Amino acid sequence: MKQQQKNKLDLLPLIGATFCFSAALLINPSSGHANTLGTLSIPSANLPSGGQDDVSAAMLNSSSVHSDVVASRTVKLQTNDTLDRLLTREGVAANQRAAALKAIADLFDVSKLKAGDEVEFSMRASTDTARPAMLVALHLRTARNQDLTIVAGADGAFHRLGKNIVRNENVSIGVTTRNGKVKHGLMADLVAANVPTSVAEDVVAAFTYDPDVPSKLSNGTNFTVVYETAKSKSDTSHVMRYAELSIFGEQHRVYRYETNDGTVAFMEESGRGVAPLKLGAPVVDARMTSPWGWRVHPVLKVRKFHKGVDFAAPKGTPIYAAEDGVIETIGWRGNYGRFLKIVHNERVATTYGHMSGFAKGLHAGSKVKKGQVIAYVGRSGLSTGNHLYYEVLVDNQQVDPLRPDIMLQVNLDGSSLVKFRTFVAQMSQATTQP
Repeated sequence: MKQQQKNKLDLLPLIGATFCFSAALLINPSSGHANTLGTLSIPSANLPSGGQDDVSAAMLNSSSVHSDVVASRTVKLQTNDTLDRLLTREGVAANQRAAALKAIADLFDVSKLKAGDEVEFSMRASTDTARPAMLVALHLRTARNQDLTIVAGADGAFHRLGKNIVRNENVSIGVTTRNGKVKHGLMADLVAANVPTSVAEDVVAAFTYDPDVPSKLSNGTNFTVVYETAKSKSDTSHVMRYAELSIFGEQHRVYRYETNDGTVAFMEESGRGVAPLKLGAPVVDARMTSPWGWRVHPVLKVRKFHKGVDFAAPKGTPIYAAEDGVIETIGWRGNYGRFLKIVHNERVATTYGHMSGFAKGLHAGSKVKKGQVIAYVGRSGLSTGNHLYYEVLVDNQQVDPLRPDIMLQVNLDGSSLVKFRTFVAQMSQATTQP
């Protein structure tokens, strides 16, 4: 997505409370602490990181005003110290201490922390004096070579870094940049450049709906991909940071970003982007008998547009919720027979028709989970055989449920846009750090 050359990411003059916060990080009333400022890597899309050097660079290079700054530092536990006491001493609010300790407890027994163990934490300060500094990440390094990180999510809870990290395992974090040229097709050339397949798939998806990027890239188009890797003994996970295409001298950059509601989106620097819609299958081992589109209705014998798809399966076959959501409608609905509609969020809903029955206990207002049995295949209503009629609605309009590339438009504004621009600036800075 289009990146103007001027975008070296105008980073933020920091005033007032920001200077106070930065100064506070350098002053500690306890001489027993090791006050080493540094950068804590925070790959969560909502949580940019930066050390004191990053803050200084921001102040020197800024030309626009922003209200937040994130800075990190490391302290050591003292004799008879606890993690709760240390966080209290460092000014972390009670609710954040409780949330952080709960998340850490799922990974490590904090009672086993000893004097000398290091705690690195990142705090977000604001020039708005009514807003307290917020803990955004916490990293433990113990004498027994244990290395654990938790980050604050959009839901206010703290989450461990990476996927499937085993308790007490060492985790190493690295950032990799890959460059190459398009010769055989973007996906093939990304893989040939040693970009992990999962990251390459995200890159292709990210550029699919950019109107400024041709569907077929010219041979010789340059690409750059930056991704983060978390490694432990049992798991390695890769997360795309951003990708860039150079087309006829113009740079098109897209970022992988998690919005406030937890949606993973691919965003351009203007704050516009798309989010892939990934729904689960409503039935298993079923045969698709009627696709989306124009057809002759099997009963009415007239040409009509089929706004969903039909899956044939034996009567009583379980039907599953395609995603977490709330049941809006459940009951009989004319030609659809037994009908159910689930609202998944403000923009996405799914409907299910012709069922033989509903799962017990469900009613309008019931919350359901992805993969939960909600009903059973049947032939109620206007139907010639046992099957499920399934619809996907985006912004109240039916879309083809079998399309692999359904995308939701994302447009950030207000505080959400400010937060995203901070993330963009911090990601760029972290990537160019020596």
